[in-house]
Amino acid sequence: MKTGTLDLLRCPYCGGRLELVESSFHERDGDEIANGILGCHCCVFPVIAGIPVMHLDPAAVAAREQIEAGRPDLAARRMFGLDDEAQAAIFDAAAAAPTSTYRELVEALGPGFEGGYFLYRFSDPTYLVAEAVVRAVASTTLRGGGRALDLCGGSGHLTRSLMDLSSPAPVVADFYFAKLWLARRFTAPGCEPVCCDGNAPLPFHKHAFNASVCSDAFHYIWTKRLLATEMMRVTGDAGAIVVTHAHNALQWNPSAGMPLPPGAYRDLFEEMSPKLFAERTLLADIVAGGPLDLSVEHGADALDADLALTIVASTRADVWRPYPLEEPADARGEFRINPLYESDQEDDQVRLRLRFPSDDYEDEYGAARTYLPEEVVVARADADTLPSARLTPGLTSLARRRVVLDLPRRYY
Repeated sequence: MKTGTLDLLRCPYCGGRLELVESSFHERDGDEIANGILGCHCCVFPVIAGIPVMHLDPAAVAAREQIEAGRPDLAARRMFGLDDEAQAAIFDAAAAAPTSTYRELVEALGPGFEGGYFLYRFSDPTYLVAEAVVRAVASTTLRGGGRALDLCGGSGHLTRSLMDLSSPAPVVADFYFAKLWLARRFTAPGCEPVCCDGNAPLPFHKHAFNASVCSDAFHYIWTKRLLATEMMRVTGDAGAIVVTHAHNALQWNPSAGMPLPPGAYRDLFEEMSPKLFAERTLLADIVAGGPLDLSVEHGADALDADLALTIVASTRADVWRPYPLEEPADARGEFRINPLYESDQEDDQVRLRLRFPSDDYEDEYGAARTYLPEEVVVARADADTLPSARLTPGLTSLARRRVVLDLPRRYY
């Protein structure tokens, strides 16, 4: 973590400022704190591998004790949840290898890690909607400077879409340390990760952000009123809040969590004049090429009937307008074939076939078939240019349909 991030952080329990405890074991390089202890009026929290851990879960307490004993390696192992020595050795070897990919490190974390969902995230229907809405709103509230927060951001897929809009770099916050470590190493290098609990007060000072985002997670939070209040506190009147893929209590969902009906989501953010949108309608607009119209809230019938909702809350009038969709341009990482496709070489062409990784995945994300073709043939000359930073004319239309994706380097 950067030493400047200390200005951003506040204790989630007493609200006090934090400082590096110089009398305890610590490692720093210039303005980067790699390992150490942060202290406030009431608590001490560890910084492990550059990630501040701002909660008191038993694993975090045990990791803090390892930092105090001068063993950051064992602290990291505890936060990765690697209690099995053989699995820990596999992960340590993969993490030390400079050529390891995101996919390889996810696999090295073992079968208990939620890896498959993240590997295919960049072409999921939920991600298409989240990225479009978040970039639209952030392009308004972060114009001219301002920081973004990706709350419950996992391994930073949506954080990555904010890297060129947020200044300073966006913060990605999540309870799971391993996901944040992956975010900083692969998905969103340069972001500021903070390990914290969404069911507790957020460890940030008032009005720290001009855009706060929570995607595909709000329905899993038990203390929704607290989280909504906290998101409004850390965002303030100059910004906006975006909650995407919030499960709808009026519709059945195989991984429902603890969802609310549309009106209850609206009530939580009423202080910031929210508008609600049906995810299915937004996805159809995006697949059709846009624009993404945030000027008019969707009607009750559409909201009640949809499995998931998007909530945008802001008191800024300039947020509420139609937004043109962005065209594929230079890659943030590198353009590659979507990992959902199998490829076969056929002389001067390549045949791509859509293959979902499991029946469960297809059940949940089957709406991807509205834009991912079952089969497509690509000229060999175009396919051979991948991976690349720019698209050939023959690949541009495939990028629009997410057959070709802008992926982090060394992703799979």
